[in-house]
Amino acid sequence: MNITSSGAKVAIPFLGVYSASKSGLEGMSDVVRLELMLFGIDLVMIEPGFVNTAMYDKGRKEDLSEFNQTEYWEAVQNFQKFIVVEGRKGFSPERLGEAVHVALSAAKPKARYAVVKQRFKNWTLPRLLSARMLD
Repeated sequence: MNITSSGAKVAIPFLGVYSASKSGLEGMSDVVRLELMLFGIDLVMIEPGFVNTAMYDKGRKEDLSEFNQTEYWEAVQNFQKFIVVEGRKGFSPERLGEAVHVALSAAKPKARYAVVKQRFKNWTLPRLLSARMLD
């Protein structure tokens, strides 16, 4: 089982490195799942959205002054506030654990389990829209 992120599918500005790493993990997981089929070994991905953890405390304290003299200053400040607020509204770690339990307990688990609040708005719709429309 690999824990990836909805950020692998729906890119978030200012989190490019995070999205890239999670996209890479998903690509690797897909390949490993295919390669291990021969041995009857399955690989499942859990793709959470926001999960309310201490990670957001770190984001709230992040020094963004390096952007102070750039065109991004206002956007970066707004993003910092947004990400902390959304993170606090995220699922509990226990809810993520429930998804892991479901996947591990299933006789035939799905390849992916998206654990995302407001699933249509935050998971389905962004994946249906064109890239330009989503931008």
